[in-house]
Amino acid sequence: MNYKHAYHAGNFADVVKHILLVQLLNQLGQKNKPFYVLDAYGGRGLYSLSSEEARKTGEAKGGIQAFLKADTEKAPAAVKDYMEGIKQAKFTYDNKVYPGSPWWIAHYVEKTAAKKPDAGVRAEAFEAKATEYDALNYQLYKLPIGIQHRDAFEGITAVIPPAERRGLIFLDPPFEQEHKDFTRLIDLLVSAYKKWPQGTYALWFPIKNIEAVELFYKKLKRTEMRRQLVCELNIYPNDVAVGLNGTGLLVINPPWQFDNHAREILRFLQPVLKVEDAPDLTPDSATNVRWLVGE
Repeated sequence: MNYKHAYHAGNFADVVKHILLVQLLNQLGQKNKPFYVLDAYGGRGLYSLSSEEARKTGEAKGGIQAFLKADTEKAPAAVKDYMEGIKQAKFTYDNKVYPGSPWWIAHYVEKTAAKKPDAGVRAEAFEAKATEYDALNYQLYKLPIGIQHRDAFEGITAVIPPAERRGLIFLDPPFEQEHKDFTRLIDLLVSAYKKWPQGTYALWFPIKNIEAVELFYKKLKRTEMRRQLVCELNIYPNDVAVGLNGTGLLVINPPWQFDNHAREILRFLQPVLKVEDAPDLTPDSATNVRWLVGE
């Protein structure tokens, strides 16, 4: 696997993905019952925006750096929570840090435990690549999240259903070969769903080859998985040839009214993350939250 997220840390897709993750965690925590969270592709947990990789692409300029200039006074609650999390990460580490999804999960667990010591939220993260696992284990070892050197395709079905009975499996894979990766991930989700049909599953995916994305949707509809929600935000139209046109999140079994919250979040973020050289896109044309499959 050649993919290194250090080149893309803090880009627009990370901002969207992590705010939607914050929303999912907040809603799962509304019920006074324990739950389990697994980040199946943990990466290294923390990324430096001053690294050679980040400076080479400059993708954070259109993501977290653009976001930090936005007025969030009237933003949705999850956006404000995300802003507070960014401030906390910068205070704890340094001003150039960008936290990955395992940090956001661990931060939620830590914050929740401080308010409700008996909340019973348990978190784990898998990372298959040895160098990334070592970094993840080193950087987050003080935080309340278990770290395992493990592959998602083997590990997910091995740890579910969890003892807590409720929870979230978060998947953020590298997508090096889109058509092949989409097919393998559908197979993984179907296997997991059969073992734990009441679990919530969130899969991030890139929107750059619209034919691959549409085929992905068609294949998902043919499965027996119910309650499939898709959240999309495009910064470029699909017919413009760029590296990444948009970002998507598939959520299976989302919490009640998550679709409405996601729609509000994406509509807030669309003008914030708008690209200067891109054709004008309205919130209606740039964002899309819809059910692929209902109840």
